[in-house]
Amino acid sequence: MLCLISIGLENILALGHFIVPIIGLLSRLFLNVGDVQYFFPMTPIDFTYGAEKIAYWSLLMFHPEGPWREPMTLHQLRIFECVVRHRNITKASAALHISQPSVSQQLRFLEEECGRRFLIRDNQGVKLTSEGEEFLSSIQPLLAQVDDIEKRFKNSPKINESAPLIVGGSHNLSVHVLPKLLMTLKERHPSVQFTLETDRSPVIEERLLAGELEIALITNPSHRAEIVYESYEEIDVVAFCLPTNPLGGKKLTLKELVECPLVMRSGGRTDRILMNLGYKVNVALRCEVSSAVKAAVRLGMGVGLLYRNAVASRVARGNLRLINVPELKELGFNSFAIYDKRKPLAPLAQDFLQILREKRKLPLTVNDKRIQTGSSRNLSVH
Repeated sequence: MLCLISIGLENILALGHFIVPIIGLLSRLFLNVGDVQYFFPMTPIDFTYGAEKIAYWSLLMFHPEGPWREPMTLHQLRIFECVVRHRNITKASAALHISQPSVSQQLRFLEEECGRRFLIRDNQGVKLTSEGEEFLSSIQPLLAQVDDIEKRFKNSPKINESAPLIVGGSHNLSVHVLPKLLMTLKERHPSVQFTLETDRSPVIEERLLAGELEIALITNPSHRAEIVYESYEEIDVVAFCLPTNPLGGKKLTLKELVECPLVMRSGGRTDRILMNLGYKVNVALRCEVSSAVKAAVRLGMGVGLLYRNAVASRVARGNLRLINVPELKELGFNSFAIYDKRKPLAPLAQDFLQILREKRKLPLTVNDKRIQTGSSRNLSVH
């Protein structure tokens, strides 16, 4: 139909009643300034004649600037941010509920609109170019402001109790801390469904940034810039024994403690710290899990070493008794509630974060890189 546009005037006149609609359309679509033609699509356009419709789409397809597209959109910016956050187009498309080709197309439109290359694709996913990093830094405040506006002026989002909340936790906290917190959430939202995912702290952080978890409680923070860390609870190491053991309630030095037959977890953090401090530990039994340590102590196999939260209930019931070893205080560590700072929390996750803040045992410190003082407290714990 390009021929229709470029045909000579005498042939156009032969088109009869089509000439007026076509000239009218051309006057609406083009503005001439000097030798440059600027294309302005007018929408909506009421196509009265088939020839006018053909002329319109011919102009779109054969205009030297290419088919008209909308300028940069908020939708594209959100797609770009999501792809960067997931570092993978496939994962981002799943999170956005948009097909992968559509995500790739919007990214291409965005780069073409800006005339810059923001992303490099490889076998591992996508990486930001230097211009992409600068672009991301520029749009993040804008996206945050839009999210804030939507939260303030849209109707308050109702908590979707049919959508499960996925919470992450390091091993100790998943057993001794998170179940009680999730029970509190269940009392406030009886219909809520949730999943508790347990792994090492670095793995939990990675899964959080990949969008696989909403919120988590960990013990070994990496202090990544994309994550908010809120201090939650100090976890102490304690020595304990049977109530009938003469050591119960006594005060011992750490040196005196390690000379006792000890029951402890194999490969645990406490074991590593004691070896790093140069102590020769008298180990009667090493166990894979804390429940086995408590069972062995109840059978009289030795003095147990575990975190306080693992034995608190049995100590309270009088089944076990603590031994006073002040130096064990230096072997403790802090736990942290974490969530992704680059996106707003879902309403249900916000409620869970509020529960964590209500139950917090430590003063609030956000992204505080100080775990605790003392050389032993800087050692890794999972």
